[in-house]
Amino acid sequence: MIENYLIRITYFTEEGKSVGAKLVQAFENITFEVKDDNISLKEFARDSFEGHIPLIFIGAVGIAVRTIAPFIDNKLSDIPVIVIDEKGLNVIPVLSGHYGMGNDLARDFAKVLNANPVITTATDVEDVYTIDSFAARNGFRILDKSKIKNVSMKLLEGQIVYYKNEIEDLKFQDKEPKNINQASGEKIDFVFTNDKKKDDGTLILTPKTLVIGMGCKRGKSFEELLSFILEDYTLEELKDNLYGICSIDKKANEIGLLKLAAYLHCKFITFLAEELEAVSGDFSESEFVKENVGVGNVSERAAVCVGAKLIAKKQARDGMTKAYATRDLRSIKWQE
Repeated sequence: MIENYLIRITYFTEEGKSVGAKLVQAFENITFEVKDDNISLKEFARDSFEGHIPLIFIGAVGIAVRTIAPFIDNKLSDIPVIVIDEKGLNVIPVLSGHYGMGNDLARDFAKVLNANPVITTATDVEDVYTIDSFAARNGFRILDKSKIKNVSMKLLEGQIVYYKNEIEDLKFQDKEPKNINQASGEKIDFVFTNDKKKDDGTLILTPKTLVIGMGCKRGKSFEELLSFILEDYTLEELKDNLYGICSIDKKANEIGLLKLAAYLHCKFITFLAEELEAVSGDFSESEFVKENVGVGNVSERAAVCVGAKLIAKKQARDGMTKAYATRDLRSIKWQE
């Protein structure tokens, strides 16, 4: 199982181009789109924000800040923006460091470049647990971003924060981070719940449970793929509840699928044919598909491969297939 990403990159000098080339060569699970000379920097940034595609500037922080300023809106929906100087000495996440995972990306890039990750968020500087990063990693939606700071401030001050788990059968694989305890009568700071309308003054984390298994012919556009699944769900439903789009590893760099996952704020996860073949269940098998990709059904098998239950079998149209499943959220980790 591999999580795949689409990231856009722009540079201004030959040295910057060389830094970008190092990143492109280093990450097999990231497809990098380099800014075309025919598009303006402002248009490139606007399109990245509208498509929710992370953005790397290789150059000065000031250029990046002035460029992205008109498009910044909400910390839970803004894209990660990372600045790297043209010599590749410093990697600076300037936007969406936690929920957008910008800080983690910056650390990964810095490791490859042997550079200094310049992380300025207080929780990272003080080595304090970040609940919004936890939510992003594990596919939880945060209902009210303003409540994040309440939890973060208590942790920064060394106080205990208490949580309540209202999700039946949800278990944690590891022990709780420092200063995070399950409530046993204390005032609650955050809640795990399936109730998307709950509002009791605490930070509410609700799991995204919808999973879409997809396959498509090479070159299918983002617009075609989006239209295909909008036949079944509204855009609001997808952005609120879609955990991931899943496919076979041969589609890991399929631009249409990468853009679709980015736009819908969900994970794009691919599996080897052997992993898909190992999943048990009643699937619509095709010998033609098996001869071409090594497994008789991609969409249904991929949908359930993340630990989900199939709720709608394969549908096919115009070189695209889709199947739907619901994630069975039984076991997650506090730490990566």
